[in-house]
Amino acid sequence: MKLTRKKTAITVAVLIVALVAIQAIWRPFGGKGAFRSHEAAFDIRYPDAIIDSAALSRLPRDMIRVPLLHALLTRDFVDYYQSNAARLSAEGAVRRLAFEHDLDWRDELIKRVFDEPSRVLLWRSPDGRLGYWVMTMRRNGLAKLLQAVGNVAAGDTQLSQAATLSGGVPVYALKLAVGHTLLFAAKDDRLVVMSEPGILLDADGKTIGDRASALGKMLDDGGADALHTYRLDDAPEVNGHRLIVSVNYLSFGYQAFFAGVNALRFDFAASGKNADPADASGTWSTAALIDPAHLPQHWNSADLWRALPANAAACASLPVDWNDAANLFDKLGDGEQAASKIVRESFAGPAGVCWYAKSTLVAPVFVARLKPQAVQDPTQLAAIKSALAGAFGDAIGAYEAKAGNEAGYRRLPVKASEPSADVSVWTRPVSARSGTAQSAGSSYAAQLSAPRYFPVTLALAHGYVVFSPDARLVDDTLAVLDKRYPAIADTLAPQRLAATVMSITPATSAALVEREAGRSLPADQEAVFRNAARTHLLPKLHAVASYAPFALSLPDSLPSSLGWVPVQWHFESRASASPRGDTAAGRPLGAGPKDADDTGDSEGSHDQANQANQADQPGTSAN
Repeated sequence: MKLTRKKTAITVAVLIVALVAIQAIWRPFGGKGAFRSHEAAFDIRYPDAIIDSAALSRLPRDMIRVPLLHALLTRDFVDYYQSNAARLSAEGAVRRLAFEHDLDWRDELIKRVFDEPSRVLLWRSPDGRLGYWVMTMRRNGLAKLLQAVGNVAAGDTQLSQAATLSGGVPVYALKLAVGHTLLFAAKDDRLVVMSEPGILLDADGKTIGDRASALGKMLDDGGADALHTYRLDDAPEVNGHRLIVSVNYLSFGYQAFFAGVNALRFDFAASGKNADPADASGTWSTAALIDPAHLPQHWNSADLWRALPANAAACASLPVDWNDAANLFDKLGDGEQAASKIVRESFAGPAGVCWYAKSTLVAPVFVARLKPQAVQDPTQLAAIKSALAGAFGDAIGAYEAKAGNEAGYRRLPVKASEPSADVSVWTRPVSARSGTAQSAGSSYAAQLSAPRYFPVTLALAHGYVVFSPDARLVDDTLAVLDKRYPAIADTLAPQRLAATVMSITPATSAALVEREAGRSLPADQEAVFRNAARTHLLPKLHAVASYAPFALSLPDSLPSSLGWVPVQWHFESRASASPRGDTAAGRPLGAGPKDADDTGDSEGSHDQANQANQADQPGTSAN
């Protein structure tokens, strides 16, 4: 039968589509061992996190031995390493290699490879997560698995040799899926696995000098240099798990606010050495790597806890280096020299930061303490007040298109007030979509450029400097300083006030999370995700909210040089009063779209807040 031109074109199109599908799925023309490398940008000498584990597959199970994590995490978390896509792909690849090349690799041997004592070094990837990793493991049983790899790589499309390390050690590439390739190298009975080719190879497929040297050394010492970085050279062998995370990573790069704390460590010590490790119990402990050379003064937080309002979702004491903070003012221009001098000479002790359920994640309150001599000298105190007012007026504010008709950069005026003796307050409204107050109904409604705004406020009161994008939190702090509202110190053990560095109230934290989730998932725009949050998130928040407040404290005396100190966890009493004007979670996730946007009063006043927010706290935020 003679084909018409139309039928011929259709036949050719079908063949092309079929070939494209075969190439995408089977990839017979992909080329043996072909993969693309993109150099990963990180410093291999300083990992952001380290995991030392007797068995990685048991880590999730042992993590939920912590009661709070047991209530928060799901069964999927426990089974993560069993159902992880990368692990399943790697297992499938190894089984295929054993089958096709007639290798004597039993499933028990394969399981041992994924369940042996190992060390994992992790670095942050461009998206901020710990996306780059190198794993080292050592076991005699590994030799049998690796002795045939060289012969297999010579004739396999999924396994190929990618590079060579010093001493002639070959590096192999194992393609798990399109765009996902692992590199690994073995020497004697030690194996090193890399999460992607870019850890060792540049964009041209050539080895990166310093990384090749570091990875070659890992084949000899298993990554001991990383332990040296975190002062763990003499650490005993792990019989459970050891997790180390740099504070620079946890703080999203803001470690300048607490330069004296370098890392946190979480140790799980398995008990019962003669028992089956899979059934052994154990306990977790916490430690911090403290560098006293970067602590500008003794880390005493007692004055902070006496100034901050009770029932905070989370609070932390930050050992700020005030010289570094003063340098920030220097960068703002010559006009901030007075403020820079004041910060450098008059501020002392750590600073405090707290989040409250009545506000948002982007609007915490900050508190700092002035030196006693600066408070007692009227001339010096007047200079501090003048410098703070000038810095606030210059640095705070956004362009407001409706602020006025004059040319240039227009901002709303700063409102200054002195509500009582020794108290000065400066406030400037700043339009923002994520603001904590509604523009409608405020005295600035006609001048604001957005339906919401931040009532950014700075206060100088009784020797404290208080700042927040939410005026209500500053008002609450002033109420504490005036003895009109309970402080966090009222809920902490008196003997631990100075040494406490963090305080968390699970009920209020759950309320804050619920509030933020409700605002980010409006019912009329994100109905599917909102329903998912109500189904899966709210039960977890209910469980977390039932826990008592807890605090973390350091020893009374810190080491004289860089070293690890234990961190103690303490459960505290609950606050005797409900949060001021705080409906806690605001509107829960079950609320309608109109209610979900209600986040509080428009002017940030105590009286307005108390009158507008008398409703009982919703389920997850009840005290």
